[in-house]
Amino acid sequence: MKHTVESCAMFNAEVRKKFKEAVGKREEAAKKHGIKVLSAWTSTLDHLIFYIVEAPSQTAVEDYFKDIGFAFWNTVEIRQVRPVEDVVRSIEKS
Repeated sequence: MKHTVESCAMFNAEVRKKFKEAVGKREEAAKKHGIKVLSAWTSTLDHLIFYIVEAPSQTAVEDYFKDIGFAFWNTVEIRQVRPVEDVVRSIEKS
């Protein structure tokens, strides 16, 4: 996820309020959508946030970020990935 300086919770009072509300919704929304948050990281001055999740679908991840409100002030990019070892095994079998 990425947001602008102007829409950063550190500097924008309206977004800060929404951020505080969103933080409290994360666990409930994760359960609702079958999301397991493995980790979350930020590059603060770049205004980037990285989530690593296990999820049943991309739609579940989209709905999770909409429900908690992060999609309100962030551009959310979702990448479906798999372990490199899965690819290695697949290539070795062919």
